[in-house]
Amino acid sequence: MGKVMLKSKEVADKSGGTTIQSVSRALKMLLAVAQSSNGLLAKEAAERFGLSVPTAYHLLNTMAREGMLFKDTAKKYHLGPAAAVIAQSVAATDVVPEHFSLVLRDLARTTGETAYLSAWSHQQIRVLETIEGAHAVRVGNLAVGYADHLHSRASGKVLLAFAPEDFRAAVLDSLSFDRLTPNTITSRKAFTEELQRVAEEGVAYDNQEFALGVDCIAAPIWVSGSVIGAFTVSVPSPRFVETKTEVLEAVKAAALKAGTLG
Repeated sequence: MGKVMLKSKEVADKSGGTTIQSVSRALKMLLAVAQSSNGLLAKEAAERFGLSVPTAYHLLNTMAREGMLFKDTAKKYHLGPAAAVIAQSVAATDVVPEHFSLVLRDLARTTGETAYLSAWSHQQIRVLETIEGAHAVRVGNLAVGYADHLHSRASGKVLLAFAPEDFRAAVLDSLSFDRLTPNTITSRKAFTEELQRVAEEGVAYDNQEFALGVDCIAAPIWVSGSVIGAFTVSVPSPRFVETKTEVLEAVKAAALKAGTLG
């Protein structure tokens, strides 16, 4: 095979900056490998991203040389040790990207309610930021850093519903399913069924399961095919009856916007 020269193409994005096409392709391939259950062939990557096989091979092989990937005996690429360093760093940080904060503030302003950003952090689903709206209601103990009672939180349901199956099973094994209110789901079977519903509908509810008198809606933030966080809005139950539709649309729109900006 002759030598293949990879050309980098600069592309202007909507924000007025520029992106390097080859870097963008490589990152998308890296995410595809991360999401694959048993590795990715260069041919499969080429078909998925509309590239020639040599181009896909050279992008994957470059990442392998840098330790981001490795190739097994079946010529499939898997995440390498350098990727683990990134994963560990992300899992250990609570730093919120600025554009997520801006969207969160806009969500609180639009709904007039308290809005939350949650994500996986330190191997837990933690609240990373909260913004109070004009009609704010503070949910007891649900402050920045809170990570308990996933079975009763809308954000916990969303992030578990879209987590890898084996990882989700391990988390479910550790849950105690404490009853916080009469509405709290208290069995693994019922909670698993709830997660299936969330995965199908793409949105999660906390129907006074965490605290009586408070309802919540959460929507997943998708970036490059993966859920990397969730926006949640909490509403006093009497007002929720009247504003549920508007709040639902606002949360979904905010999550979509954050994912697009990401």
